[in-house]
Amino acid sequence: MIYAIIFFAKLLEVSIATVRIVLTTRGNRVMATLLSSVEITIWVIIAGTVLTGMHDDPWQAVAYCLAFVVGINLGILIEDKLALGLANIEVIAEFDLAKQITKNLREQGYGVTTFDCEGLMGKKLAVNVKVMRKDVDCTVKQLRAYENVMITITDIREISAGMIERRMLKRK
Repeated sequence: MIYAIIFFAKLLEVSIATVRIVLTTRGNRVMATLLSSVEITIWVIIAGTVLTGMHDDPWQAVAYCLAFVVGINLGILIEDKLALGLANIEVIAEFDLAKQITKNLREQGYGVTTFDCEGLMGKKLAVNVKVMRKDVDCTVKQLRAYENVMITITDIREISAGMIERRMLKRK
């Protein structure tokens, strides 16, 4: 019974820590602070239990270590499902194709910014789209329907103006 308690408590603590780290890097101080208080409380209790009982029962440490490994993966899964924040999707394509992609995205209500650029084979167009992270998979799936496009995705920490900000304000 003690192994299950240690395992699931540590699993919860590490999952919370993983989500907290992501929130911290995204600048979400309030939620990160709240999660850290829960995280450290669980850690003190479980670490204390394992450290005091490890000499007599080393399997407690095994349960603790296994939960840490599983907890990292669970925390990443939780954060992926929450999909908090914003992302920038950049598409680089042949000029005419990029114009078509831009037109289609704008017709769907996306804010799109384009930049002329040049690749090895000539003139290209870079298409930048800011989206909510939860919309990234759907948007990328749509973009992959086009042939010969390069797609990159980066996280955005903060945004101060533009279509995405107006769309976020409408949702509130």
